[in-house]
Amino acid sequence: MEEETGQATIRLVKAYPFGPNEGAVYVYEVRPQPIEAGMHIEEFYICTFDDGNTEIVWGCGSTIREALENAIPQWAKVVGEEEENPFKEVVNQQERGE
Repeated sequence: MEEETGQATIRLVKAYPFGPNEGAVYVYEVRPQPIEAGMHIEEFYICTFDDGNTEIVWGCGSTIREALENAIPQWAKVVGEEEENPFKEVVNQQERGE
């Protein structure tokens, strides 16, 4: 398989801090730069959780909402249903219009 090297612009588009020592959810827009006669990936979004030590990608999607919703089951699978799910909290906030 031939490796294609490209570039992308990554821009923070949303931040949802939960308070001191509680971490934050960040949503980034990833806009790959097309390569002539090669890669032509559309822009997409990734969402991360930053606990103050590390920032890990938990979901991606073609919209901000899709990226957040895709992160919910991934968090539940890895961290567990018992733990508060920050991505679910953000989606719930959006639904309430906060």
